Amino acid sequence: MALQTSSSLDRRGCGRVSHLSEVLVKGEATTFGRGTTRDFNESGARLVVSEKVKPGHNLVLHLKLEAQRALSFLATVVWAKSTENGTEVGVRFQDGCHADRRHLNRWLHHRRLLSFA
Repeated sequence: MALQTSSSLDRRGCGRVSHLSEVLVKGEATTFGRGTTRDFNESGARLVVSEKVKPGHNLVLHLKLEAQRALSFLATVVWAKSTENGTEVGVRFQDGCHADRRHLNRWLHHRRLLSFA
């Protein structure tokens, strides 16, 4: 019987919530790029962005959740994969704006409750 290593375990701790919305991304370049969210949770997100980015790059994300104001996050690219639509990336949110994190956490909690209804 093979042992399961920690690298094969889901280390996120929270399930992802699927949500498609536009995101503005400030990366290594001096201009903003546009992208689309795919899913996210309290600790990070999966996006498709127009910029070419690599693991370790830091990004500033401005995302809008439905009718709410835009939320801003500092994030680090954990993985990146080129696609025909841009670059699909997994990002981990850095410590930062606590008010925006609280808004995101409440929104995620509400979405999870709706998914059980």
